[in-house]
Amino acid sequence: MLDTHIRKILLTMLCITQLSVPYVWAGTLQDVLRHGDIRCGVFPDDPGRSAIDLEGNWYGFYVDFCRATAAALFGNPDRVQYVEVDATTRFTTLQQRQTDTVMYSTTWTMDRENRYQVAFPAVYLFDSQDIMVRAHSGIQQLADLQGKTICVTENTSTHLTLRSMLMQQKINAQIQFTNGDSFFRGHCDAYTADRMNLAVNRANRADNPSEYKLLSVHLSREPIGPMVRNDDPEWERVIRAVVHGLILADEKGITQANVGTIREQSLDPEVLSLLGRRGTFGPQLGLRDDWAYKMLSSVGNYSEIYQRHYGPGTAIDIAPGMNKPWSRGGLLFAPLFR
Repeated sequence: MLDTHIRKILLTMLCITQLSVPYVWAGTLQDVLRHGDIRCGVFPDDPGRSAIDLEGNWYGFYVDFCRATAAALFGNPDRVQYVEVDATTRFTTLQQRQTDTVMYSTTWTMDRENRYQVAFPAVYLFDSQDIMVRAHSGIQQLADLQGKTICVTENTSTHLTLRSMLMQQKINAQIQFTNGDSFFRGHCDAYTADRMNLAVNRANRADNPSEYKLLSVHLSREPIGPMVRNDDPEWERVIRAVVHGLILADEKGITQANVGTIREQSLDPEVLSLLGRRGTFGPQLGLRDDWAYKMLSSVGNYSEIYQRHYGPGTAIDIAPGMNKPWSRGGLLFAPLFR
């Protein structure tokens, strides 16, 4: 028998240890499968990226990644619960477990991963911070911003980059905090944001988009990716597999129209692994064998998504540039599906 005093000490230590251990949540993947849909954070009223049409349906580049994830998990791209987020709540909704993933134009930074305890499983858009001006303003380069007013969204990585650039170049310009509306109303001379952000705003908020141009100046690199909480590597791997599966399909020439045929006829081992014809890649992720087939037959490959919402011929009208598979001169590069 232990001495009574020693027993009291041991019991006290046990209680302290139990109190110091944080509550462990059930895995996000298990939560998602249990409630039967994905709570996907998206920005509202942003046609091209994410918006609601007149029939009440969500659409856009980021929406298609929500839909792709739902198709991979449930075989149904409509099993998504859209949660509206903005520049601040994109982080807090994850922290408060109101969203399972956030599909937003968020730049992957080390600081954000540490400060908000989030993870970026992959990059789904390679972008840069650019500057938009009026086509007839005479502004051609950074030096021409001397004495001008520049619009930028406050408390963003874009704001920090702009401030740093002005200091380095010794340009005396006034910074005005706005979401861009002030620029199109004529209250500032230039507007800086991610290139795709600028193009989306020009298409949706300018009375005459042709009156505005993007300068051939890139202030920073902007790797844009989906976010998840950093406490669940299993869920992080699922989101990574979705993004990279769309990219790999693009590289391999698998489209929404031909995925069924390729699934039956391909002899490429990597394609067979992706489409569930060989190996146990899907079950290893906690997904069905046909997860990628369901995803691709629902939304198409990466380039199909890009072209549908951003590409030439759309209101946004931005060529993919870096956002092509490496085999076609871009930066999109998936890990080996083996």
